[in-house]
Amino acid sequence: MPVSEAGAGPAADLPLQLLLRFADAAFEQRFIQHYVAFYFRYAQLSLLLGALLITGDYLVDRFAHLHGPANLLRLTLAVPVLLLGLGFSLLPKARQHWQPVMASFIVTVALCLMLILLRIDQEGGAGLKSWVGVLNFTFLEFYCFVILGVQFRHALASGALIMAAFLYALWWHAGLSAQEAGYWSYHVLTVFILAAGIGWWREYLLRKEFMARAALDDSLRAAEQRALRLAHYDEVTGLPNRRLFAELAAPALERARRSAAGCAVLHVEIDRFGGVHELYGHGQGELVLATIARRLRACLRGSSELAAAPVMDHEPSLLARLGDQAFAILIPDLEGQERASAIAQRLLAAVAQPVALDRQALRLSASIGIAMFPGDAADLIHLSRCSEQTARVAAEAGGARHKFFDEALNARARKRVQLEAELRQALQAGQLRLHYQPKVDARSAALVGAEALLRWQHPERGLLLPGDFIALAEESGLIAPLTDWVLHTACQSLRRWSDQGLPALPLSVNLPASSLADAGLPEQLEGLVRQYQLRPASLKLELTETMVLRDVGTAVGVLDRLRALGFGLSLDDFGTGYSSLSHLKRLPMSELKIDRAFITDVARGGRDAALASAIITLRNELGLQVVAEGVETAEQSDFLIGRGCPLQQGYLFSRPVPRADSERMLQSGTTRH
Repeated sequence: MPVSEAGAGPAADLPLQLLLRFADAAFEQRFIQHYVAFYFRYAQLSLLLGALLITGDYLVDRFAHLHGPANLLRLTLAVPVLLLGLGFSLLPKARQHWQPVMASFIVTVALCLMLILLRIDQEGGAGLKSWVGVLNFTFLEFYCFVILGVQFRHALASGALIMAAFLYALWWHAGLSAQEAGYWSYHVLTVFILAAGIGWWREYLLRKEFMARAALDDSLRAAEQRALRLAHYDEVTGLPNRRLFAELAAPALERARRSAAGCAVLHVEIDRFGGVHELYGHGQGELVLATIARRLRACLRGSSELAAAPVMDHEPSLLARLGDQAFAILIPDLEGQERASAIAQRLLAAVAQPVALDRQALRLSASIGIAMFPGDAADLIHLSRCSEQTARVAAEAGGARHKFFDEALNARARKRVQLEAELRQALQAGQLRLHYQPKVDARSAALVGAEALLRWQHPERGLLLPGDFIALAEESGLIAPLTDWVLHTACQSLRRWSDQGLPALPLSVNLPASSLADAGLPEQLEGLVRQYQLRPASLKLELTETMVLRDVGTAVGVLDRLRALGFGLSLDDFGTGYSSLSHLKRLPMSELKIDRAFITDVARGGRDAALASAIITLRNELGLQVVAEGVETAEQSDFLIGRGCPLQQGYLFSRPVPRADSERMLQSGTTRH
């Protein structure tokens, strides 16, 4: 921001000098506008008050002295001049010319009053020779320097002119002796100095206050502009973000719809860009993204050697950054796929150019998905979705290519929509099931608990595992009702087992990633166990390591409340995320579950065995219960027992089974037949 806008620095300095003025002309103009606005209403009121005071002088002289033509001049000359000034202040452009007009106006009023006072003296009244003259002069000087909102440098010239005219009238036209004229001149000069000093100090303080206010206003404006830019532009590349892209693309699509022209939305995904962040760090990765963004922009504008010809002949294209490695482009006025394909090829060539990074030539590629308007979709949301799906397909095919959205992708999208509708129906039609996989003490195969696992008994596709529909449920917003169903059904099972006199073993339930963002989760679970008359300890809540570490602060707050209510807390898939001991110490967990990825080859020793042993050691360090999941062989089980982890879960003991089978195991207390 320029110094003159910031209100600070040499340009806005206010030297302590007679003619107050800021060094920077633009800043001075800002102050004048503020100054006039500050005094404008007061000046209008003072003009009206001045007319009333002069009218009062007329009435006093009218009844206290003989009425003469000179006194009448107050009404016929001075008052109209003041009312004329008031009328000028009501004009639309009055503020633009307020300073010179009011400076001239006060001189005119002064001359009128001095003429009237001289005429009154000639008629034998109390005019310029008496205290009335000095009183009127005082009124004029304070009017000039303080009341009318005239800047000091203008007021000084007007005030000096008024004083000179008054002194001239005293010495040469009032008929006073030299002693009397000197006496009144002393008082006139004293009043002038006093009024000028007050006017100067008033404006100096006002300017200092304005400097502070301007600095604050400019900093707030800069913050607002930055916030607005951050809300609409990507900070790394300077490109519009998703929100601004949608705002700019909507009218472009509407124009295309009215003119029956074609458009294309391109989704550009940089292939395997996560490896750049891992290898070079995020700082260098952002430099690479900024370079790619410049190339894409240059290619679209046709201003680079990478673009053989401009992409757009008429309306400019829109380029935005959507995510870490994704860009969106809207190309209006396209006649067919051939032109879109040529543009995509140039964009691929732009991305493929080497990027110098740490004295190395980094070569990247991109996958581009193209959706055509109006053939593939009729609005931006669906066009973006189609192009993104197509880019994903291009990436899965190896990357470094572009693809158009086609009917096969349409069929895949329709299948996804159909599955979402069927999942909604499954919630209402009772097609969901809970299967139970026991947790055992591997030394005796005795049951120590169980985990409730969701299944979907699809009427056509059979029994579906969570991997077939949980991701869809999270994207479609169905995860919340699914979670509610699982929690209610798990509590019903616990109540049923208690009523049958079966052992009261804790039942684990998996919570989705969105649950920790719900501040009302503890109250919901507390109400649930109260409804089914269960102890909170009978319900153990399993959360994955990744979902907990998304926002550790929020997670710790919710988990502390759950632990205080008595619920068991288990950290699932431990070791697959990015947890640290410092984070783990903050989490109020009662159980760790070693992920099956570390169990598969644990009996062979090596890295997996060392990692599993290290996790088991945490039991002693942090006082946590450790459960190994995915145990499928006796060798794995024996290794874990030898390392001090007898609590195990896996196909070696039992697959997840329906409620009836789980009840038979609870009756026997073991998984052995």
